[in-house]
Amino acid sequence: MNRIRTFFLSLLIVGLILSSCISPGSPGSSEWDRPGWTLVWHDEFEGRSIDLENWTFDIGGSGWGNNERQFYTDRPENARIEEGRLVIEAREEEFLQRDYTSARLKTQGLHAWTYGRIEARMQLPYGMGIWPAFWMLGIDIEQVGWPASGEIDIMEHIGRDATHVYGTVHGPGYSGGGGVGHFTTFPAGSLSDEFHVYAIEWEPDVIRWYVDEQQYFEVTPDLLPGAWVYDHPFFIIINLAVGGNWPGAPDESTIFPQVLLVDYVRVYQQPGQVGETLGRSGTMHLGAIEVEAQDNNDGTWQAIVIITVVDANDDPVEGAQVTGGWVGAIVRGETEGLTDATGTVRLASDPSERQGEVTFCVTNVTRANMTYDKSANERNCDLVEHDSAGDE
Repeated sequence: MNRIRTFFLSLLIVGLILSSCISPGSPGSSEWDRPGWTLVWHDEFEGRSIDLENWTFDIGGSGWGNNERQFYTDRPENARIEEGRLVIEAREEEFLQRDYTSARLKTQGLHAWTYGRIEARMQLPYGMGIWPAFWMLGIDIEQVGWPASGEIDIMEHIGRDATHVYGTVHGPGYSGGGGVGHFTTFPAGSLSDEFHVYAIEWEPDVIRWYVDEQQYFEVTPDLLPGAWVYDHPFFIIINLAVGGNWPGAPDESTIFPQVLLVDYVRVYQQPGQVGETLGRSGTMHLGAIEVEAQDNNDGTWQAIVIITVVDANDDPVEGAQVTGGWVGAIVRGETEGLTDATGTVRLASDPSERQGEVTFCVTNVTRANMTYDKSANERNCDLVEHDSAGDE
């Protein structure tokens, strides 16, 4: 009897030790459990650097259709992992003819979902002209454009309304200032001093918005003045903008740097809902990059970059998202696009009368299930020089 008791007591002790070693963030723990939902994708930001299999960067300072004032970069000064959190930092600094820098991360070309619960735990920045956002766009945006692709704003906050967060949808017939949405309010200081969980639950004919499990808005097809365009895959975007038509410009009261902290991003789905997009696997790199000068009939000129993406066997890769930026005499223009069946994408700078040298550099290439191998590139940039005679 004593031996049996000793044996079972030993088993009990071992079981208690093992159970104490399971971290709160491990799959299967209560933190992850959500009745009726299955966790299908997540980033807890526990690595040493941003996981490029989950995220890619938008690069540029074109205003992003909103007259924003920042230049988005992929520098660690603007986006990094610290103490298990994603840090997106907006800085006041001169950078490529812009007065501010920040970052905009997205899962485009890597992961997308149709329906589900999409949530993030975040602590927001504050101040006039500060505009953090957690949102989604339809993956067909390159083909049909915005707003036909659809946009779901899970959380937006503008610094001048320090107690408000907004949830909105944009589609054909209800976009920009005509988007359909609502807001919820918090005590002063709560949004910037504390973490909150911002989420949507998205089903075929309804999208519901939540903060800390409390629903504050719901939209259905009959509430929209235009088409319901939320029945196809969407990708996630997290960014921190500075200035813009809606939040207004920073003023003397705005303190820099400002930081958006993201503890985690999680995607849950129910049985039968469509998970992340899939594609061919393997590595890819730049097969070629060439910048040319094009003279226009109105006396302006523009730079055209032609980029080819290939796999490890030098075969063309279709559907790769190429992202980069313009530097030099022209700094604005198209900065991203998808490769065609020949593995090629063609991007144009804005027209200009200013003469000089223009460079385009590729900063990232993404495609579902494929890894971008920068080390295989012969070069990441190319340039062209244009003078008043149109010589290259």
